[in-house]
Amino acid sequence: MVVDGNDVEAVYEVAQAAIGRARDGGGPALVEALTYRHGGHSRADPGKYRPDAEVREWLARDPLPAYRQVLLGRGTDQAALDAIDENARQAVDRATEEAKAGPPPPLGLAATNVWADGGHAWRN
Repeated sequence: MVVDGNDVEAVYEVAQAAIGRARDGGGPALVEALTYRHGGHSRADPGKYRPDAEVREWLARDPLPAYRQVLLGRGTDQAALDAIDENARQAVDRATEEAKAGPPPPLGLAATNVWADGGHAWRN
């Protein structure tokens, strides 16, 4: 299934269909959500190889602010949306600080659940 990955409601509908199909015994589904990476691949990649106009065009379709406008247009209270945004930021900040304050994971975990033998046994 192919879906506009910047259309929040379209993605939701396709996901619901795929989940329903799987739960009904229809097996897995592949969903291709067409979207755009606004920045580079990493902090070391400024992403300057794309035209500025192209990036601006895709930024105008960013699903978060676009769907916020949809919700506001349907009468959702702006203060409620602001509260949701703030709660999400706080949750991410708390999780970040908790992770930074925690002990480093044991080195032995580095090779845990890594498939590297080239075999097919993982399929069974």
